[in-house]
Amino acid sequence: MLLVDTNIVLRYLLQDHPALSPKAKEILANNDVLLLTQVIAETIYVLDGCYNFTRQRITDTLLKLSSLDNIYFENNEIVVLALDKYSQTKLDFVDTLLYAHNQVTGLPVETFDKDLLRSLKS
Repeated sequence: MLLVDTNIVLRYLLQDHPALSPKAKEILANNDVLLLTQVIAETIYVLDGCYNFTRQRITDTLLKLSSLDNIYFENNEIVVLALDKYSQTKLDFVDTLLYAHNQVTGLPVETFDKDLLRSLKS
């Protein structure tokens, strides 16, 4: 199992660099890869903030990536639920992770964020 950083994921998804994108594709194609939640969060931050991907496009892109036989999300159930919530709301991804952890584990969440509180109560 191999861990990769956000740059590998971005170069693979965006295919925007003549030298690094093919290397990223080779790395992801030839290894079992565990994507840490932090890497997923940073990938979302960059795709949204720098590349103006819509929330739905980000979600679809990451779910397609995770559907590959050799790519695994850390805490898959939580991340998939968080991505679904992210695509349907205006909550940021970290808040949707808190929501998903609450839904999956039952652990309570304390927050001052009114939007997150509303989501937790629904």
